[in-house]
Amino acid sequence: MRRLCSLTLLLLIAAVPAAAQYLIPVAGNISGANGTFFKSDITIFNDRGSPQNVAIHWLPQGASESGTAPIITINAFAGVISEDFVGQILHRDGLGAILLNPVKADGTFDPNSALVVTSRVWTPEPGTTGTTSQSLPVVQPNSIFNTNTFIFGQRIDSRYRTNVGIVNLDPNNEQRFDVVQNTDDPTFAPVTTSFVLPPLSMQQLKLPDMKSTALQIRVFPRVPTDPRNWVAYGSTVDNVTGDAWSSLAFNITVP
Repeated sequence: MRRLCSLTLLLLIAAVPAAAQYLIPVAGNISGANGTFFKSDITIFNDRGSPQNVAIHWLPQGASESGTAPIITINAFAGVISEDFVGQILHRDGLGAILLNPVKADGTFDPNSALVVTSRVWTPEPGTTGTTSQSLPVVQPNSIFNTNTFIFGQRIDSRYRTNVGIVNLDPNNEQRFDVVQNTDDPTFAPVTTSFVLPPLSMQQLKLPDMKSTALQIRVFPRVPTDPRNWVAYGSTVDNVTGDAWSSLAFNITVP
């Protein structure tokens, strides 16, 4: 773990402004296909004149959060950065989501926090000394309002595979979601994949292969649920190099 005392560096990075909580929809310390190994490069900067305590909730893939969330203290106008945040800071393996909750010394919510958070997932590129990475926006949970979402801009063909992930922020209830993938190729019928997520967890699954130059992905809860309690994203990965890109799902009104 390294601490940053220079604001200049952080101003060069696209970041999320201050908010109540911060959700990193996907983070990991996990091996992938074809020699890749994915880690999360995360920066948390405290843009206020006093130290800030931050509770870090690990929402694992396929299981509810367990144990006590570790709390780190970030000095005034300083930051914490790690190229392997999940492994080095959380001492976890696998895939999950991270919920950052600013708290006071007594553990209660701190409404006066001023954090800036950035995140990317990266891997050594197989056969080279370089790396490849993908970024996904850090989400402010108080701005979420998902009912019927779509993901565009991903690809599935002989070159690429696509994953869809969903985060369940409901602390008490499991939720079931349907993911419907469609394509411009008339020889392929729409394919539906179902997710069941325990409370405070995430799940990422590889979509079934199909040939598509205009992939359309729809994500929605099987039973209408609180629209503030879930987030979905898509991630496409090059089958050879591990190069990847991702995007958040967004709402579209369907007649």
